[in-house]
Amino acid sequence: MAPDTTSTTDRTLPTSSAPTRARLGIWGHPVLWVVVLIGIGWLLRGRQYLFNRSLWLDEAYLAVNFMYRDLGQLLFEPLSNGQAAPLGFLALTKLLTTGLGVEDWVLRLQPLAAGLLTLLAAWGLARKTLPHRAAQATFVGLLALSPVLVYYSSEFKQYQNDVLATVGLLWLAAHFDLQRWQRDAPVLAVAGALAIWLSHPSLFVLAGVGLVLWIEAIRQRQRAAWLAVSGAGLLWVLAFALHHTLVMKTLAGNQHLLDFWRFAYAPLPPDSPTEWRWYLDSALALVYLAMRHVGVAHHGMLVAWFDGLNLGLLALSVAGSVALAWRAPRIAAIGLTVLLVTLAASALHLYPFRSRPTIFLVPLVPLGRAALVQAALDRRSLPARHLLAAVVAGFLLLVPASASWKVLRKPHNDQDMKAALLHIASQTMPGDGVVIDSMSHKAFDFYSRAYGVQAMPVLVFRPTINQYHDAMATVRRLCIEQPMQRSWVIVTHRLQERSGFLQHIASVAPALQRWEGQGAIALLYDFRDSDYCRKYAARSRPPSAPSSALPTQ
Repeated sequence: MAPDTTSTTDRTLPTSSAPTRARLGIWGHPVLWVVVLIGIGWLLRGRQYLFNRSLWLDEAYLAVNFMYRDLGQLLFEPLSNGQAAPLGFLALTKLLTTGLGVEDWVLRLQPLAAGLLTLLAAWGLARKTLPHRAAQATFVGLLALSPVLVYYSSEFKQYQNDVLATVGLLWLAAHFDLQRWQRDAPVLAVAGALAIWLSHPSLFVLAGVGLVLWIEAIRQRQRAAWLAVSGAGLLWVLAFALHHTLVMKTLAGNQHLLDFWRFAYAPLPPDSPTEWRWYLDSALALVYLAMRHVGVAHHGMLVAWFDGLNLGLLALSVAGSVALAWRAPRIAAIGLTVLLVTLAASALHLYPFRSRPTIFLVPLVPLGRAALVQAALDRRSLPARHLLAAVVAGFLLLVPASASWKVLRKPHNDQDMKAALLHIASQTMPGDGVVIDSMSHKAFDFYSRAYGVQAMPVLVFRPTINQYHDAMATVRRLCIEQPMQRSWVIVTHRLQERSGFLQHIASVAPALQRWEGQGAIALLYDFRDSDYCRKYAARSRPPSAPSSALPTQ
């Protein structure tokens, strides 16, 4: 018997109804809706990018590495501030900043390009996986409207590269024809090797792609294709080994990272209700991240994970995964393998399974949802199946669209250091200085020259859980060391959590000025005549020194 060489996506159905399309005119053409959705996705990403918000903590920690390092130092020395990024990402960013300058909008050009290309790759993947144009449009639309992907297309980190690698590799895997391995294997091999240098978790995706294609070749007795897939896998292993040798080994045993993500490592095997609950929480977190999360994906738990809408979306995701397994078994098998490999790495404390590191898994969620639309259209005996598919697609698209619409009206702009420095630059006087916590300091360093405040004396303190101690110790340092006359106190990181610190600061002296923006505050004080400052200044004065009041401006 001849081997079955039928493509996993060959179970095709008519893609549209000609009479219906004729009645609707151009707006009834399914391809038009895909193009419109891609255009909307590009508009959302362009809007957030052109808004040019301030760098937040993680971005600033990575950005300052490009201010003083050459390409060799970026690639072959551990990054400062505990940062890690793929070497390809660093090299491309350095190329851009060398030509255009170390500016925030330049740093974000690569994530923006990855975000725009992701939608084009998504269309290619949809066409190879879902026969009906309405299902294809649903998948593309869910990615285009995803608020978290809109945001990460304008964040200076590698996470959007992760998403592009996932979608692109799945597309190539869906396109791979075992009988035409001479054409497809070299492309997949080179693309996978490049992905490793641009995205850390692409290794998990490649594990899924390689294993599934390898098994398919064995089952269909395609020896030449099996050798080609094995060769591609060998190239990926070599690319990873070289990349790991150069950069990833600097993270091995990093206790800070292990402690930071300790809650995100999978309990395997789970042996208690709490550990089983970890898997439910992680599933709800991934669904929420893919459909509803706006802005930075922080690592904490959100109440909205457990609301009725998110529970319903999780149920639809499970049903969609089953539908995808029937319609496109190759892609479903790859997705399942990627998920299992990632969980295994998490159980070994090699990769956290939560929040930002799992953004590369986000495309798997809308792919399953789109398979539900395809499943409805597959049921020819189902009355009003086109109406049912339209209702399902409309509901699914409405969820991310409602969140992204808010972003279109008011782009995300947490920790607005630029606006704070703009205000300070317009109000500062000779002798003024800056008091800033270590979480906000790197963003200040990055922007201070552009806003003309780089010459101001700066006192940096490290925030602790004892905000009273933070406030009093900081003022005491000002009183004793006297590095400045008036003091601008700036807080841009976790502003709401620093309310106690600001209250204790205000108890020493009243604020002379107050500016507050999105996630940022700048307060002007003069502590020199305060009782607290006089007390500690007197204690620090040598016994032989005459007693006199502190000088005033």
